[in-house]
Amino acid sequence: QHQELIGNDVFTTLVYVQVALEEHQRIVAAEEPKILMHTSDCQDPIGCNEDWHAIWWNGMARFLLDGRNPQPYHEAVKCFKDLQFGRVSGGCKELMFKIIEQGTAFNHADQFVDEACNRLVEKLIFEPSLSA
Repeated sequence: QHQELIGNDVFTTLVYVQVALEEHQRIVAAEEPKILMHTSDCQDPIGCNEDWHAIWWNGMARFLLDGRNPQPYHEAVKCFKDLQFGRVSGGCKELMFKIIEQGTAFNHADQFVDEACNRLVEKLIFEPSLSA
């Protein structure tokens, strides 16, 4: 029924984009950004890495993948900031949130949707030929 209302091209693109975004969200949830360099206030780099991994999985991944109430990326980040970070130093936490706020992983979804929309526009909107 929806396919008839919006047309085959739009429906197919919509399904493709939805599947791709869900897969991307699972990848972001499962693969936390790594702490590549610890700040000077970090007294336990190994513990910092372990707790960062644990809080990402138990916090951010849970917010993104919650079966009853999945959060969009930006809302998940807001909730994530309020959690306890154990042995993650204040400096390392601040550095990681700067990386997260740059949005490399998160902005991919928006860019993907924009690209899909632009391709649909190119495909569906025709300019009448001036030579006709």
